[in-house]
Amino acid sequence: MSVDWSLYLVTDPHLGGGPDQVVEVVSRALEGGVTVVQLRDKFACDAEVEETAEQLLEILGDVPLFLNDRVKVARRLGCHLHIGQNDMPYALVRELLAPDQMIGLSVGTTAEFDALAELTVPLPDVIGIGPAFDTTTKADAPAGRGVAHVNALAARAASAGMASVAIGGINAQRAPLFSDTRVDGICVVSSIMAADDPAASAREIRKAFRG
Repeated sequence: MSVDWSLYLVTDPHLGGGPDQVVEVVSRALEGGVTVVQLRDKFACDAEVEETAEQLLEILGDVPLFLNDRVKVARRLGCHLHIGQNDMPYALVRELLAPDQMIGLSVGTTAEFDALAELTVPLPDVIGIGPAFDTTTKADAPAGRGVAHVNALAARAASAGMASVAIGGINAQRAPLFSDTRVDGICVVSSIMAADDPAASAREIRKAFRG
């Protein structure tokens, strides 16, 4: 599947005015050029996530929708999935989902990347590398690892046939730092979800990254 990873939006209902505003914020962000959306809500139940996902699918068109750590919902809806290092093991998730359902995996360290070589199932479709910078979006996030570290893992991902996106503390001012790296895109949370004008913010960030 050919995907434009340029501007990957990860939702956070607590930054976007509440869970009932997520679809509206995403809709406006799409106007600004968001190319991938991940629905992330650690506090909602599966039924609530499924309802929001169905609403998003109605407006996304060709823009891929990833669900964060919701394997059952992804199986029911046929959505793509993103998981972290402490979620269900990647190899098991890959076996549970259909071949055409993409899976993203958070990879922050060289050791976590090296562990991918031990897999006996196809590699992830995309890895989220970070945090690139210090971030308050996730309370348990480690310190920012820097652009050079992200670029090094992105280069290895490309050599292995995986796409990669940088995540963590990225905004319009920092987006240009990744323009000449090997990442395929940048993930943004608060800079779009908490923006007064999500469309304008998305447009500014994408232009800063792609030029």
